[in-house]
Amino acid sequence: MREIIWAIVIALVLAVLTQFLLPPVLENQVEQALKERLREVEYLEVDIQAWPAVASLVGRLHSVYIEARDFLIDDLPVGAFIVQGRRVSLNPGALYRNGELLLDNAADLRLTVLFTEDGINRYFWEKVDPGKKFSIKLKADGTVLQGTLAVLGQELDVNLQGVFEVRDGTRIVFIPKALTVEQLQIPQFLLQSLVEDKALIIDLAGLPVSLVVDEIRLAEGQLYAFGHYEK
Repeated sequence: MREIIWAIVIALVLAVLTQFLLPPVLENQVEQALKERLREVEYLEVDIQAWPAVASLVGRLHSVYIEARDFLIDDLPVGAFIVQGRRVSLNPGALYRNGELLLDNAADLRLTVLFTEDGINRYFWEKVDPGKKFSIKLKADGTVLQGTLAVLGQELDVNLQGVFEVRDGTRIVFIPKALTVEQLQIPQFLLQSLVEDKALIIDLAGLPVSLVVDEIRLAEGQLYAFGHYEK
């Protein structure tokens, strides 16, 4: 009888220890994998809950919360990246062997990505406008591309109003809608020819968790992309 009691006590102690020790081990592994993907990340938080904790050994997680701030992914500055999910199934082999965050399934996984006006302009100047003749202004009621444009040998002040649209699930594209040059409205049929080399495409395919963008919202100096995980 005493042996049975001791066996029960030991089993309970082991259960408690694994409940407290196993999730942090997995959190640390996920953090290391993210640091390999997210260049120059300034802030990173990973919170994983698993019940029972031994389920985390095979990648079955009750809830996941990941928050990363101020990093680069494929030269794209990202202000914040937040993942919140429940009943998540993570591939432990891919994580421990290759340092890859590969999800097998998720009952409910939502993602939020924040871009700042400063970060978008840095990306725009590097990829599209190295001369920095244009800059992007993000406002709650819309987006404006401001700068100068060479027309017939003259430098003219330009205000290009546009919107961000989602293409192919992961790409956010700036679409010009109205162009004003020196306070003159340019006809729509001339718009594309004047700005066709100023296309800005933000591709989120390189994020560590696959994202399908559902919605875009603008705030003063900020652009938010909200989406879900899709295997």
